[in-house]
Amino acid sequence: MYTQFSQPCPVIFGRGAIAALGEKIAELGCKKVLCVYESGVEKAGIAARAIKSIRDKGIDVVSFTGVVPDPTTDVVDEGGAVARKENADCIVGIGGGSSMDTAKAISILLTKPGQAKDYILAAPIFIDTKTPVILVPTTSGTGSEVTKVAVITRPDANAKWSVFVNTTYAIVDPELTLTLPRSLTATTGMDALSHAMEAMTGKYPNPHSDLVGEAAIRKIANNLETACNEPENIEARSEMALAATYAGLAFNDPITHVGHSIADALSCRFHTPHGYNCAVALPAAMRLVAPTLPEKMGVIAAAMGAELKGSETGEELGTIVAEKIRELMRKIDIAPLSQMGYSREDVLALAPEVVSNHLSSYCPVPITEDVARNLLAEVYDAY
Repeated sequence: MYTQFSQPCPVIFGRGAIAALGEKIAELGCKKVLCVYESGVEKAGIAARAIKSIRDKGIDVVSFTGVVPDPTTDVVDEGGAVARKENADCIVGIGGGSSMDTAKAISILLTKPGQAKDYILAAPIFIDTKTPVILVPTTSGTGSEVTKVAVITRPDANAKWSVFVNTTYAIVDPELTLTLPRSLTATTGMDALSHAMEAMTGKYPNPHSDLVGEAAIRKIANNLETACNEPENIEARSEMALAATYAGLAFNDPITHVGHSIADALSCRFHTPHGYNCAVALPAAMRLVAPTLPEKMGVIAAAMGAELKGSETGEELGTIVAEKIRELMRKIDIAPLSQMGYSREDVLALAPEVVSNHLSSYCPVPITEDVARNLLAEVYDAY
């Protein structure tokens, strides 16, 4: 049996890395840039820094600021219309996963006809846009800056579907996360943790995903609480920025699995933040797969800081990992689903959506409706 892994794009990492944005665009020979971001990035002054770096190289800039959480195909179409009208030849996404995924999807509409819904499908396809896409994360969570995946909501299907688009450069500057609120630091950090763990425990892990996934887990376990409690601690912020990028690299090829299927279902039904949904789903997902992957679960448990005897069964390791995740969630004030105003029955009713999500097919344990209901019950009851 063989496997495959890739290096999606060059990463420019470090404090002050945002200053390299204009230089990289100039090297690509681009003449007009569409910057894609949302209001929080503008209010934090980050958009202005990015635009200045571009304009200092004599390159024209236009902005699309219509990004919303869990962006829809309608939002992508609006941004695509701006890109087409302005004849942009480079797309820069600045922000969290919503901004970066929107930027990826907009790049398709610069070189392809039609609307976003023509390309955002239940079974993702790869689109070679031939348009430079540069992504600048302002959170330490999605890892979208180094993945091929753009997740966009299809309102007509009431589902979150995807398309695959390559990134040209990722610019990861930990200083851009210093103003991130505690709640967003917590939920985006848990998103990164879910990426790393699910990448390592899916059907198709590889040596690369295991290596960077384990490193990401260790960094998150050691730094997320500090980043939440000491927002200006640049060392913790740097470690979290690197962890999120590592976690993105980890899942770029093997993809995530049933934890994200649950998260997508919660998002479409309750519109709770993606990182929050990933957090509450992750412990149950790890307990499910642990008996089939005892050695891998031991690595994850150790990376989370568990003291192991070496004689634990896969099931025992799954319980240890689940409790380590929930322990971290309590420390960073992730609220239980039961406190969010949703009934147990409403949550369990999401089982068909979990089963039908294509990500469930990447889980090493078959996801039937009964399995999905049991997972959702644990998500609701155990934390």
